[in-house]
Amino acid sequence: MLKKLCTLVITSGLILGLTGCSKLDEKDDKADKKDNDVEEVNVDIKTVDDFQESQGLIKYFTIEDKNFSIPETVGEYANYLSQLGTVTLNDTGNSVEDEEIDANGISAMVAYLNVETEDGESQRFPVRYKNDFDKEISVAQAKVTQIEVKYDGLSSFDYEKVFNSVEVVTEDYTFKMDGKVNLHKFYNILGDPEHATDGRLDYSDSLGYSYTFDCCNENRKGIFRGFIIKYPQPVE
Repeated sequence: MLKKLCTLVITSGLILGLTGCSKLDEKDDKADKKDNDVEEVNVDIKTVDDFQESQGLIKYFTIEDKNFSIPETVGEYANYLSQLGTVTLNDTGNSVEDEEIDANGISAMVAYLNVETEDGESQRFPVRYKNDFDKEISVAQAKVTQIEVKYDGLSSFDYEKVFNSVEVVTEDYTFKMDGKVNLHKFYNILGDPEHATDGRLDYSDSLGYSYTFDCCNENRKGIFRGFIIKYPQPVE
């Protein structure tokens, strides 16, 4: 009887052990599959060494005298921003390589890249992006659909007034975000677009990009304090 009981206990232990191993193997298989799915997607993420001027209205822009191409992927944008400090996604504290986006997913409308300088100051760079693939990818591989750059020394948000040497380069003029350039300079150089009285000037180019120059009229005398680039989208 004792021998039978010992046999049953040993057998049960083996079964539980095998079941536990099976579940662990299953979890490992899923993790490996997830990693493989990310790795299978081949996206060319450019670096600062691949700098190239755009053929659109904004050729490129500079921050702290660092040249920025109009980025194609979030990873490329992060590479440019890393010239200014440590780049993380939203408030996650993680890099764009370590965060993922669902298959055919889009970013939140309030997504941003956070840049922390050596002095401990942080600036937010709003960005929107999408995943065109039918599988999960890293955020670094996602396509950029919109970026926004802002400097407002009078803002109540510290994360909008860290980098005060932003310049936007067009074919005919370089617009400086220095608290002196106002909406009239845009009128003179780019023409007077239809716009609301809040001072947000909207332009577009032949490539399908749309641009908003934020020249605030609320007690700011139309001072240039930010810009938005919206990327061309496929017609459905």
